[in-house]
Amino acid sequence: MSSQVHSVQSLLKSFPKRPFDQKVLHELVGKEVRKFQGKSSADNVKSQWEFLLKNEVFTLAANEGSALKCDSTSYYDGLRDRLDLVLTFTEHDVCEATFPFTVLQDLLETQTITSCSQIFSWIESSAARLTKEMVPQKGKALILLRTLNDLLRRLSKMGSTTIFCGRILTFLSGVFPLGERSGVNLRGEYGPMWEGVKDMEKRDEDVTIDSAKGPEDSQKMEVDGGRKESVENKDKDGFYTTFWSLQLPFSRPPLFAISNTFTEFKDAVDKVLPVIKEATTKERAMMGNRGASGTSNLKRKREPELGEASNNSEYFFAKFLTSPDLLNLEIADTHFRRQVLFQLLILLHHLLSFTKAAKAVWSTPRNRSLQMDFTLEPVDAQWVHDTIVKASAELRSTAPNGPTFADTVNVILDREKNWVRWKNDLCAPFDREPWSAEVGGRKVGMEDATREARLKRKEDPEPWKWNLGSDSLTEIWEMGYRDLSDLQNPFQPGDVKDFVKKVKQEDARIELRRKQLTKNAERLAQARAKAAAAAASQESTAPQETPAPALPPAEPTKVEPPPAAASSPLHPSLPPKPGSSPMKSFAEIVAPTPTPTPVVSAPEASPAAVPSPAPSLTDDQIARYEENRQRWSWLALRTARDQYLQHFGKIGTGDVVLLANEIELEKERDKNQKTQKAEEMRVLVTGGAGYIGSHVIYALQQTRRYKVISVDNHHNSFPASLTRVAQIARDALPENPSEADKESAEIDAFECNLTSPEQIKGIFERYGKGGIWGVVHIAAYKAVGESVEIPLTYYTNNVAATVSLLQTMSDFDCTRIVYSSSATVYGTPPVIPIPETTRLKADSPYGKTKVMSEMVIDDLCHAEPNRWRAISLRYFNPAGAHPSGLIGEDPRGRPGNLLPLLAHMAIGRVNDATLKVFGNDYPTPDGTCVRDYLHVLDLASGHLLALDALAPESTTFDNCPDDARYKAYNLGKGKGMSVLQIVEAMRKATGFDFKYEIIGRRRGDVPDLTADPALAERELGFKAPQPLEVMCRDLWNWQTMNPQGYTQQ
Repeated sequence: MSSQVHSVQSLLKSFPKRPFDQKVLHELVGKEVRKFQGKSSADNVKSQWEFLLKNEVFTLAANEGSALKCDSTSYYDGLRDRLDLVLTFTEHDVCEATFPFTVLQDLLETQTITSCSQIFSWIESSAARLTKEMVPQKGKALILLRTLNDLLRRLSKMGSTTIFCGRILTFLSGVFPLGERSGVNLRGEYGPMWEGVKDMEKRDEDVTIDSAKGPEDSQKMEVDGGRKESVENKDKDGFYTTFWSLQLPFSRPPLFAISNTFTEFKDAVDKVLPVIKEATTKERAMMGNRGASGTSNLKRKREPELGEASNNSEYFFAKFLTSPDLLNLEIADTHFRRQVLFQLLILLHHLLSFTKAAKAVWSTPRNRSLQMDFTLEPVDAQWVHDTIVKASAELRSTAPNGPTFADTVNVILDREKNWVRWKNDLCAPFDREPWSAEVGGRKVGMEDATREARLKRKEDPEPWKWNLGSDSLTEIWEMGYRDLSDLQNPFQPGDVKDFVKKVKQEDARIELRRKQLTKNAERLAQARAKAAAAAASQESTAPQETPAPALPPAEPTKVEPPPAAASSPLHPSLPPKPGSSPMKSFAEIVAPTPTPTPVVSAPEASPAAVPSPAPSLTDDQIARYEENRQRWSWLALRTARDQYLQHFGKIGTGDVVLLANEIELEKERDKNQKTQKAEEMRVLVTGGAGYIGSHVIYALQQTRRYKVISVDNHHNSFPASLTRVAQIARDALPENPSEADKESAEIDAFECNLTSPEQIKGIFERYGKGGIWGVVHIAAYKAVGESVEIPLTYYTNNVAATVSLLQTMSDFDCTRIVYSSSATVYGTPPVIPIPETTRLKADSPYGKTKVMSEMVIDDLCHAEPNRWRAISLRYFNPAGAHPSGLIGEDPRGRPGNLLPLLAHMAIGRVNDATLKVFGNDYPTPDGTCVRDYLHVLDLASGHLLALDALAPESTTFDNCPDDARYKAYNLGKGKGMSVLQIVEAMRKATGFDFKYEIIGRRRGDVPDLTADPALAERELGFKAPQPLEVMCRDLWNWQTMNPQGYTQQ
């Protein structure tokens, strides 16, 4: 967070001088924001920025008093700079959208009126940015409206703020629509209830009188002149109070339920309307005088005050000022009078709905919330009618455009009446019976039905059997787990690496203990050397006293534990259980045994005794650690003996650390191999639940080399086909299948629309980059006749979806695709049979979509030759079904292809008694169209061969004319069959006597489409051996076993 503090400080220091281009600040802020992207969670970064920016604003705002005494300009400039930073950070989506408004709300509450005016100037200058994408009645709109109305309420209690109030109201009028400010009453407040002006005015008057009186004036007697002036003020204040008392029923109509409210309202209206009429008359008279004088009026106009806005042509909301002296000026304003009259008319029309006759129409028990205990008596209703007439007349007499304004008001009121009438008359009331249930053979209400359950809930619950809330938490606590780290890294006996951890722990303990022993030995040796040196010096000065001090150093030589250590029965490296400190025996080894040697050079002998301690330092603790280490090593070797015996020859004398390293290397190699194998075997098939797609998946699963992912939106297919394909694959598994074999028999099926890029991306994200090896793209709309009627739908589904799929494949490093094209790309071919070199010139929108998709794939392979490999299979007319009869062709609705249509006619799924044959005047043997039919399983094998050709080791693309690895192949038998020949073959297979009728040609049909499959046979090894009779036999087998297809209805 300290770095973010530095960023904010550097931004303030390098803040551009005003005026400046906003782009400069955006670039500076964007540069700082990008520094912290991804370093923490987005929410944490956002909260930190908001805290720092708000802290900067209010740190400066806290010094307002002292700052204004010195230099107000620099203070306000600093405030604007910080507010600009807040807004710019918000525009970069680093702060919440409401953040600038909450800062402004808090800031305006803490500043003086003068500073508030400066802050509001910044709001005005930044209005376009602040109100961008602002939704009425939500979020920042509510905060802004509440903030400005709170400021207006604050200004209304002070003087000399008229211009400032006008600026705020003008801003509100420009930012918010009229309906959004429906809660703004005449006082300029939003939301709070009207409380009247009597008490407030009385307080203000008392304060004014008290403050005006001096110590002597309070003792003086009133004179007549003063009394006259006070009477005039009293009259003025009386009308002022009466006028503003109307605002109470205006804003709170339910108050009419109080007995004297309507009477007071009548009196107030009767007093106010004549004053309004008089003001209108004066205004018209003045307008007449101005009109008569023409342009010769030389009276100098009043210059507008600084900051005062002109509202001659714009409607604005009047500001309630708490001074009776200004009421006449407000009433003199036409807009103000119109607003009062408009509010009065709304309330009067509302009161007319509370006559006895009107209430009988709309008052029901369902709308009790709209009712109040008030009924308008006939006399009062007549007064309301008369007052409506008067108020409407006053509206018409206002200028300018009084009649137009009055007509508009009447239209609004009439529409409101009609809307209420429509609600009452046309929206029929409906009742719903109360909830009930049968208990004991009788209907009872909710209270009786739930009595037993409620009584049971009052009983004390049984003690919970799990002390820590759940079985799992209680179990792991009892097992001794006390921290999350215990659960994250538990000790798992049986794993070699866990035993290695234990061995390393023991090694660390041994090393630490030996360091402690070494330090202790060094200190003891130094002490002994010093003692020996001191004894030697004393011996040289007093030779007669040498025997006495020589006894203590010679005493340790009587005990010699080192030889005994070698004969330890526990372990050769372990000493016997010591009766004394092991440090003592070590000192005896290091200390010099003869006494005379230190006498020769006492000072030099002490360092000679210190230097290198014995390398085999040991004690009881080290012995225990060594024993534990050997035990862990033995357990590790015993555990690894069965599974990792092949590595034992690489670890020498039993180094378990080296063994663990070898095991990890083997696991990493296995993981890489499995990952590579998994990546190689994942193939995504679009349209996998369809006729061709299900048989292609069958062919893929029979190899047991691929993990199939199916994508289909079931527009013309059924999910049940995938279930049956998987069942065929499972039944074909060997007796003891491996896990890989079992996995290959399962299908990851997704319902997805290829026209939705987000859905495609979601599937690829499940497997990650490189997780899908290749794609077989079969999904498409394929009816030639339908494509002529709805071409846009075909282009969207067949071309746009292919482009979207290719883009997603590229993003996820899946760059191998087998595209299911069609023989219709050739249009009317110039030669028969059709080779792949034939120009592409489709005659139908369906064929054109296939041509376009092929061109897109070809261009992609040329653009990125080192990444993409693609094969387009231009197959002709697939027919037949799987011999088991479990999967076959089951189109939704009427079949669009000939063979399934004949099968449906024979089984009775199609009511047509006659087959319509489109044209018999083609240049073919019997005049009907000729098509190349091949068995669907032969076609599926062609897809499998194409996938194999996309493998890195394949040589299929070696003869390409350029670097692009893209080819197209025809898949067919190379022998055409006419429509009538197909009908005859199906008659033999089904025994059904088909009737047919020759009609006119169908647009888009070509006479002959017979493939030349020589290229596919030569380069892919493709063959299509199944004859037409087998195709018809398998098709009829599928149809008889599934008369209603996959639905079985």
